Amino acid sequence: MAGNLRHWKERNGRYSARVVIPPYLRPYLDNRAELEIQLGGDRRTALRNHAAAVASIQRQIGIARQKHEAATGQQPKAAPYPLTIQQIAVRDYQSQIDFDAEIRLHDPNYARFGVDWDEAARYRDGFAGKLTDDELEQLIGARLERVRLAGNTDAVKGTDKWRALAQMLCVTTFEALSREDERNEGDFTGKPTHPVLVAAVEAATASEPEAEKISFNDIIDDEVKRRARGKDAKPLPALTIKKYRDHCAAFAKWRKSDNALTTTAAEGKGWIESLQDAGELSNRTVKAMLQNVRTVLNWGRHDNPATFFPAGNPLNGIKAPDYTTAPSYLKAYTMDEAKLILAAARKEDKAMFRWIPWLCAYSGMRVSEAGNLRKEDFFEADGRWFWKVTTVGGRSLKNASSERRVPVHKALVDEGFIDFVKAAKPGRLFKGDTKDAVLVQPRISTWVRGFIPFDKRPELSPNHGWRHLFEDFCRRDHVPEDARNYITGRTDGGSRDMYGRSDVMLPGLAAAMDRIEPIALV
Repeated sequence: MAGNLRHWKERNGRYSARVVIPPYLRPYLDNRAELEIQLGGDRRTALRNHAAAVASIQRQIGIARQKHEAATGQQPKAAPYPLTIQQIAVRDYQSQIDFDAEIRLHDPNYARFGVDWDEAARYRDGFAGKLTDDELEQLIGARLERVRLAGNTDAVKGTDKWRALAQMLCVTTFEALSREDERNEGDFTGKPTHPVLVAAVEAATASEPEAEKISFNDIIDDEVKRRARGKDAKPLPALTIKKYRDHCAAFAKWRKSDNALTTTAAEGKGWIESLQDAGELSNRTVKAMLQNVRTVLNWGRHDNPATFFPAGNPLNGIKAPDYTTAPSYLKAYTMDEAKLILAAARKEDKAMFRWIPWLCAYSGMRVSEAGNLRKEDFFEADGRWFWKVTTVGGRSLKNASSERRVPVHKALVDEGFIDFVKAAKPGRLFKGDTKDAVLVQPRISTWVRGFIPFDKRPELSPNHGWRHLFEDFCRRDHVPEDARNYITGRTDGGSRDMYGRSDVMLPGLAAAMDRIEPIALV
């Protein structure tokens, strides 16, 4: 494809748009023989940016040509980059549609004012042939001059060619005003209806090469590389990457296309409604899926704002589903439930079921964090045991405040957990049957539901419920708030979250943990 593009240059793995300047125009452009815009080393990105770069260069050359004609008194020469009237019309119409969408993103008052149909009637008279050349020039003369300056036409006033082009631009403006009126009422599905413009769109579509495809996975791959670049980079966690891929794949399957460039607002709205109507997912999950697809499209726009949905992310205007959440206390374990699960854990031989409920009950840590613990994370300081919740070893945490050191509660010591750690082999403490790294969250949740069925306690969060319960333990036993936030890996957003946290605080953390009364099991 790249080899057939005009004004395309590749050199040493770098791409650019290059246009040779006619010799007689070079004095107006610092005597340069050519104008070139660098497009970078990524071929796909360069292809996306190529057309806009060429158009920018052609405008510069057009200005130089205008200066030359004024200085020499020469008549305008033939258009150097000629387009048919139909091609000009399609570009003009689309530019007005894109401009309308851009204004709607930034000015909430824009859509409140209706279309001026008296003005629209002038354009209707224009394409009906009722206006003189002078009246047409007054109406759309500025747009005609831009087309000429870009080198797309050499039509001059007084000719049939000029008048035909002027009438066509009246058609595009009347159609654009019609779309504006439809959009003011919330209808973004409108398409040209005037036979002349419909035919122009069909002809332009038939003559254009197949549109470039940018898959959702391509965008995600680029973002993964960007996040991982640099010495102190913060890569996207593997589970986060999987989440974005899964949700984009679901959207692509529904719309029967993985080409992110063709995404429309109507498709986004239809997709979330289909998910809701299916009744298999909660509105909260549907909202998260929409947000994740929207985020991926935003990544594409950040990389190429001029060519990837320049009018804005098509999913930005879609209202996400509303949902209700159960009160926090209903998500937490009751004391009877906590006793039931901890007692059941005592009878388990498999390490993750034996110890993860106990770890979470006496630390409020996330089940995913507990599942990633390694023997090397545990250490002793001043006769007291602690463990590190860390990103070391390629592990991921929810946020920066999640990195912490947690005192081992005495109930865990009495239960024999430290003996288990000492006897464990180096590496992960909680492994799968056939591989070391496994997702513990679904396994723990399923195990808990074997004792507390969903139909008996639908509001309970089998994994996060320990975190809610531990917060209540801290409130009950008057654990200082800053210690509670640190132990659970929370942040209040203040600057103090970025200070201290050295070994000096460890005895104080241990004392705070000792305030929590152990759960009395029979």
